[in-house]
Amino acid sequence: MAVPLNDLIGTNAVDLSSIDALDGWMQVGLAVLFVLVVAVVTQRVVLGLVRKAVGQTEGSWDDDLVDVVSSRILFTVIVSAVQVCLLWLQPVLAETTQLYANATLILLAASALSATIKVVLKAFLDSMQSKRAVKVEGSNPLLVFLARGLVWAAAILLVAEQLNLDLSGILASLAVFSIILGLAVQHTLGNIMNSFMLSLDRPFDNGDRIIVDDIEGTVMAMGMLSTKILTLEEELVVIPNNTLVSSTITNLARGGGDGQPRRVVLSLDIGVDYDEKTPHVKHTLLRVANDSDIVLDDPKPHVEFVELAEYAKVYRLYVWLASFADRRSAKDQLLSEIDAEFDEEGIVIPYPVAVEMDRKIVPGEDLLARKRARQHASAARMQVIDRRVERQRKSIREEINTLNERLAERISSRERKDIEEEVGRLEAVLSSLDLD
Repeated sequence: MAVPLNDLIGTNAVDLSSIDALDGWMQVGLAVLFVLVVAVVTQRVVLGLVRKAVGQTEGSWDDDLVDVVSSRILFTVIVSAVQVCLLWLQPVLAETTQLYANATLILLAASALSATIKVVLKAFLDSMQSKRAVKVEGSNPLLVFLARGLVWAAAILLVAEQLNLDLSGILASLAVFSIILGLAVQHTLGNIMNSFMLSLDRPFDNGDRIIVDDIEGTVMAMGMLSTKILTLEEELVVIPNNTLVSSTITNLARGGGDGQPRRVVLSLDIGVDYDEKTPHVKHTLLRVANDSDIVLDDPKPHVEFVELAEYAKVYRLYVWLASFADRRSAKDQLLSEIDAEFDEEGIVIPYPVAVEMDRKIVPGEDLLARKRARQHASAARMQVIDRRVERQRKSIREEINTLNERLAERISSRERKDIEEEVGRLEAVLSSLDLD
């Protein structure tokens, strides 16, 4: 028997007895309409106003928070509205389903709190880091994971209490099973725990070029048990996480500072004849570096006189690049331009003094002609190849810049994650082009 609406809402300000007198199917229709109206008002009005309010703030974490909890809030409202309708139409059935409704609401609340921790705690931990530090994305996931795990554990205990379930036997069995399983797979569990340690410290990201125990390659994937590295010889090396934790890792793709974690330095040692003047050599090297479109303007390139070698004065040119993926192109471009400029300026790169050259064999005219023709053809072909590779690199770099601009906008956390993965993939492609 249905409960009168006035008794259900606890007021007699408005007489609702006419609704109670309707036929059963009409009351069911009104109940369905009530649930739909409540859902629409919650989605369009309440959550819409909240989205509009957070959209006016500068930070993006609140937008992500609203995106992830909106569906949980909507489902909570729908479950509550359905339970109210059951109390009106079928009080006996509502009393039976009340326990399950409460359990559902607890799980929805736990899901909303877990999602809130994922967004808010991550944003808080990231904000605690120094803005000038060399930051690798995705830091502190272990703390977030533990906090979310505690929330879900508490929710499961509350649901079990709500449904009068005794978990003591299950927990005891799980404890014994965990001990047996831990002894059997302790090495694997060590890899899993070390994967959490790597996630907490995060010394590298996908697409970074690293060196581990004389193995150099690009990080392709970081798993629970191992990390996959693609070497320059295109060999996929699988390194257990236990090994990574206990090894010294050199991350070639990270450096810089000043909010530019991917900026790297490139140094080139150039030897010239002892008869050359230092100002002339330094000025020529700096001019080549400043004219390069790959070299960053800030910090500015500089040259140091580093050694008086046996047969040459050695100068070291320092330049800064936007990414490690630019090293191959920058090194090739700079050395080519330095060679051409030294020829133009008459700066001599000497032979080692230990090389004795009694006489120079002069080739015939036919051989010289063929050599010049081959040199000309080779130069033309290399220009075509270099232009093609450079176009490819510029296209990838422009796509990365476009995606980074998109990341600076207000977007959902799911879309942000997809874009970050695509940026990592493109950075890995750029890094794979660096085969020097």
